[in-house]
Amino acid sequence: MHITIGVNVTVGNRRGRTSGLAQRSSVWLCMVVGLLLACAQPAFAQPTFEREPELQANPNPRAPLAAVLSFKASGPVTTAVKIDDGVTQRIVHFSQRHDPEKGLAIIDLPADRSVTVTVEISDPSGTTKSPAILSIKTPALPKAGLEWPTLTTKIADGAVLEPGLRFLSIRRRAPGRQSFQTKSQQEFSRGWGLILALDSKGEVRWYYISERRVAGIKPSPDGTLIFTTEDQRVVKIDMLGNILRQWYPEKRRLGAVPSGTQISGLQTLHHEPSLTPWGTYISMSANGREIPDYPTSVTDPQAPRKPSMVMGDKIVEFDASGKVVWEWDAFDHLDPKMLHYHTFQPYWAVRGYPGYADWTHGNGITFDEKRDLVIASFKHLDALVAIDRKTKEIRWIFSDPQGWPEKFHSRILKPVGLTRFPWSQHHPHVTPWGTIVYFDNGMFQARPFDGRRIVPFHESYSRAVEVNVDPKAMTVTELWTSEKEQKSDSCINWAMGDAHRLPATDNMLVIRSFCPPITDQLNDQNEYDLSRRFVDDVPYAGRVEEFSRTSPAPRMSQIRFDDPNEILQWQLYGGFHTPSIYWEGKAGSAN
Repeated sequence: MHITIGVNVTVGNRRGRTSGLAQRSSVWLCMVVGLLLACAQPAFAQPTFEREPELQANPNPRAPLAAVLSFKASGPVTTAVKIDDGVTQRIVHFSQRHDPEKGLAIIDLPADRSVTVTVEISDPSGTTKSPAILSIKTPALPKAGLEWPTLTTKIADGAVLEPGLRFLSIRRRAPGRQSFQTKSQQEFSRGWGLILALDSKGEVRWYYISERRVAGIKPSPDGTLIFTTEDQRVVKIDMLGNILRQWYPEKRRLGAVPSGTQISGLQTLHHEPSLTPWGTYISMSANGREIPDYPTSVTDPQAPRKPSMVMGDKIVEFDASGKVVWEWDAFDHLDPKMLHYHTFQPYWAVRGYPGYADWTHGNGITFDEKRDLVIASFKHLDALVAIDRKTKEIRWIFSDPQGWPEKFHSRILKPVGLTRFPWSQHHPHVTPWGTIVYFDNGMFQARPFDGRRIVPFHESYSRAVEVNVDPKAMTVTELWTSEKEQKSDSCINWAMGDAHRLPATDNMLVIRSFCPPITDQLNDQNEYDLSRRFVDDVPYAGRVEEFSRTSPAPRMSQIRFDDPNEILQWQLYGGFHTPSIYWEGKAGSAN
């Protein structure tokens, strides 16, 4: 750059002295201007690696399909990591908030494959690429057996599947009725859990082995996972499998959790934790209350009544410190004497509360942000219930009206084009389109003493459903369902199940928790009935399916989780879809 500065100075008629002064002033002015211009020039020193990048296998064996990249830079930098697994290449970006000296998590890696990594760092002055090409060999998957299911994938010809990953909560189980299992069988089922991430073709891209059985899982906007365990904890982990936080109820049957955060006044935390759109946590908490003159049978209306301990759900919102900031207690708003055919089954007995009736059996929470509603699923009421967050009043109930006390009838939605009402449903989700997707298990299709015939196990079917609720007209309209009748490949879940509407293809993800053989020789109503085989007595497998969101709904893909030796049962509690495993800042409320 060439800069010319002209200075003319004239003082009276004393031209000699004036000329010398002007020359000296010009010199000083040029020096000052030059110094200012030099300071204004950008620094050309690009960021440097003060310690060269290193790549090592994840030191935490609970999440083996992961690696840790570390290096030291000359200052704060953003990092671009190019990952080549021999089949696909992609670039992952880390912002300055991720400190490379502490390690960057390299995840979404295939099993048993050589992976290479190159690194670039950037700051406002420029970009520097490390000359090193780093490599790592990922471990093979565990052999199928007692600690890993056999996965079988079928994809329909011409299927257009949703890109991204399907995260699943997977459980193993010793066959047999839970109330009759030995302690060793119960520990086999409860002392292990698996969170698995699959791509659309069924390839494993990440997994985490939990020390306890896992229920619901959700992605957190900070790039972490939260989930509930069978021993009454809500756990937060990073994607290297490190436990970051734990919360537990004050009255937890197993006592305090070391280094955990206590939530006062609660007996349990169960099913799926959720994240609110405003950054707190929300969960189901079942708590016992003695109810006088309570029924003792779901089949004999003349059976004696007596005071009974009844488990009912409280919806609890809490912050990171464990402080309860909002709550809603079903005992204060619903009728505890509404019965389900599983009210007296041993769900709570095998969890340390013998003799407790299972009244509401809450199993999912979602949010309607537009209307400021909390929408809860109560399996044993066969109902989705919308609750106004400000007033705590029930805004609407999506349920078969038969069997509900009259005082609730004005809140029950009127069906439009509905194949059937929800029966023992699970996992509602408010979609970005404002609709609600849920999994309908289809159990019984009647309530005790309502005069209707129980639909037996072998005549039923489970399905995924999408509906739209019009709160002004108080109607619910069915928009889509995976099926409207039992088919040769139908699955009858009697518990759990999940469904999601996918953003890119508009396909539907359907998670069928387990699929026992469809036969009239099985009973799903009464675990204590020894005259017939119960659904838990037989081997079964879970399925993950992707459907076109059309009617009829063709199945695009299916991934089965089996034990070919039929020694144990594999269950899929539920899960979620994410476009990328690096979801930081994009997970939202993760409904």
